[in-house]
Amino acid sequence: MWADFKYAARMLIKSPAFSLVAIITLALGIGANTAIFSVVEGTLLRPLPFANANRLVRLYEATDDNGARGSTLNLSEQTFRQWREFGGDIFEGVASATGTNVTVGAIGNNPARSVAAARTSANFFSVVGLPPALGRAFTAEEDVEGGPHVVIISDDFWRQQLGGRADVLGTTISIDGNVHTIIGVMPKMFRHPYRANLWLPLALPANSPTQGTNHYLYGVGRLRKGLTIAQAGEAVRRMCAAINQARPDPNNARAAYMPPLRESFVMDLRPKILVIVIAALCVLLIAAANFAGLLLTRVVEREGEFSLRRALGASWRRLVRQQLMQGLVLAMLGTLCGLFLASWITPALVAMSPEGADATGSAMREFDYAVRLDWPVFGFATAVMFLVGLGFGFLPAIHASRIDLRGTMNLGSRSATLDRSTRRLLGSFVIVELAVASALLMASLTAAQYFRKLVNESWGFETEHRVMFYATFSERLFPNATARQQGIERVLSELRSIPGVTAATASEPSPMTAPRNLISCNPEDAPPPEPRGFHLAYLRTIPPGYFKTVGHPLLQGRDFTDSDKGDSPQVCIVSKAFAQRFWPGQDPIGKRVKWGRLDGPRPWFTVVGVVGDMKAIADPRDGEVVGMIARPLTQMLAIASTLVDEMTFVLQTDNNVPTEAAIRGALARADSRLAAYQIISLDQASADSRTTERFILVLVSLFGILGLILAAVGLYGLLSLQVARREREFGIRSALGATAAQLIQLVSRQGASLLSLGFVVGAFGTWGIIRLVRSQWSGLPTPNMLAWFFGAIVLCLAAGIACWLPARRAGRVDPVIALRAE
Repeated sequence: MWADFKYAARMLIKSPAFSLVAIITLALGIGANTAIFSVVEGTLLRPLPFANANRLVRLYEATDDNGARGSTLNLSEQTFRQWREFGGDIFEGVASATGTNVTVGAIGNNPARSVAAARTSANFFSVVGLPPALGRAFTAEEDVEGGPHVVIISDDFWRQQLGGRADVLGTTISIDGNVHTIIGVMPKMFRHPYRANLWLPLALPANSPTQGTNHYLYGVGRLRKGLTIAQAGEAVRRMCAAINQARPDPNNARAAYMPPLRESFVMDLRPKILVIVIAALCVLLIAAANFAGLLLTRVVEREGEFSLRRALGASWRRLVRQQLMQGLVLAMLGTLCGLFLASWITPALVAMSPEGADATGSAMREFDYAVRLDWPVFGFATAVMFLVGLGFGFLPAIHASRIDLRGTMNLGSRSATLDRSTRRLLGSFVIVELAVASALLMASLTAAQYFRKLVNESWGFETEHRVMFYATFSERLFPNATARQQGIERVLSELRSIPGVTAATASEPSPMTAPRNLISCNPEDAPPPEPRGFHLAYLRTIPPGYFKTVGHPLLQGRDFTDSDKGDSPQVCIVSKAFAQRFWPGQDPIGKRVKWGRLDGPRPWFTVVGVVGDMKAIADPRDGEVVGMIARPLTQMLAIASTLVDEMTFVLQTDNNVPTEAAIRGALARADSRLAAYQIISLDQASADSRTTERFILVLVSLFGILGLILAAVGLYGLLSLQVARREREFGIRSALGATAAQLIQLVSRQGASLLSLGFVVGAFGTWGIIRLVRSQWSGLPTPNMLAWFFGAIVLCLAAGIACWLPARRAGRVDPVIALRAE
């Protein structure tokens, strides 16, 4: 075995070009896949850091009896209380939480700042199965309205803001103007839910008028032992039916949608990762076929040597063993280089990704999910090595052991053309490479068209010369609607006085995050959808002048005015899509929209204006959303002030963009308790909103280019071998009058036939790949003629270069030299 290893090493050193190409091919194929699957393992496969995490489920309430994902909502306070009370035989515990931002007062040299926080029920940490690393969790006595002011802090907050002091438990910090006692510190890297740095008691009010209609609670449950999700879903359906019978209420849930908690974090990320994984596997297949073709080409070139060694008594087992060893050595070197490449690529890949850049809000960033090479990934790379080395190396080894001694000894290496079986085998490898490369290329072009459309789609308003930031107007700082209204007006007044600011406005939610706020509604003259009894629309709460400041066109009617106060008639502005959906061919001005169900207590709104449609990056869990409804800030504060807490301020500027210091100074002059965070231009916010799609586009494009290069190398290798083995034939053809152009055409025709077969097979492969991805990602379009056309052009150019070089060499064969060599 050692002798075979040394022999394989010598042969590889004697052919450095062959060895280098083979090692690079394997390194690119294996390295890219190792890096990709490291990312996949870190985001899709690694379990949650909770005890018995397989029994944790995310809880949504469903508005129909089927519990379908498209008809689900977050939990309302009423549903949370009911399921906690009546679900004891289904769940060991039901917990809930909601996200917010709070203002933490100055700590030492650190000024007041806005911090992401989560308000959780007292049993939240016991339900998920992760207690604080220091101290304790909340008690039931603390989780009541008006209860003690206590807080649990994250490990990062403890170390960065409090210096990691050992006596942190029992100390106090100021949150929204109130002193809170620190009772616990969570484990390192834990920020769940809502990427929180602080956790406060949920403290639900005892009798809230919106407890059945405001669906804002993140719900999580731990199933009892031995209960499957399907069994639990059926049990919840029976429980909801019993609740509806005992306590009839149109706001009661009818069923539950309960995906595994781990699944709920990645369900919308999976289709996008699936695209990358398929591209990576295509590159691996091309690399494997290329490597097999290289090994087979190597065997064919050495047929004379093998014949001579067989004639001198070498056994076929020894030849097979040596060829297998050569394949294994190459595979081992390629795998080592691939692992080195992966260890270098993976950190860069994670840094480029939205999850690494912290740009998308991925829930997996709430845990210690740093992507890194580990043993499972190393095992995958090792399996690939043996697959390529043994599987694809075994075919040329068998070919080497079955050489026709008499035929090969009678024909010199220069005069012997490839036999039919060898040509077919080599051609099949090239066709596979070209087919996969063409499929990958066309799928990449299709994805590029889709992502380009998403990225370049107009928002419906202007983003240039505009800056936005967030500030939290919590109920604890502003206890009533009047105080909150006055606070927002003071901030707007100070912002308008900043040099360079031409206008200032506010919005809840931000211009880029329309799906954050949904409103249930029933437009006049439109039957409500059954069984839930309402439509869903995006809700935007704004002061007068918002649409003009952000450049959102008003198509009909009027804007809000200062006369649209809390005690005046309730009005709204709807989007063009909303108006056309429910009142096609009619004048929408004066039409009415009911907030919530028709039999509910919410008011009717009168439509006073119609604005252009805006782009919304929708959450698939929301189901159908029929458009946008805008409401005056003063009226929303008067009837539902709890829905207006985190305000987004938008500044329209001239060429002199205000600095962060100027913005923070204006906010401090308006109210020293307020803190600005995430100060960013609308242009940058627009770019960040599609970071995931842009990242996938870059990756898939790179894989397409890599697959194209590998396929072109494979085609070049086959045609080069054919030309080398047919020099005598070309010499005879040339002596009989064939021109160089005719010889080039002869070789090119062979390459064109392989390319045509590969492209046809690749077309079917493209259809299969797109169909697979669309089963998980319905928004991806089918390949159109433009993608086919450009895919064919790019593939033909690459293949043309691969064919032209050996064809050009065939056209330069000197017949005298070729025949004299015989």
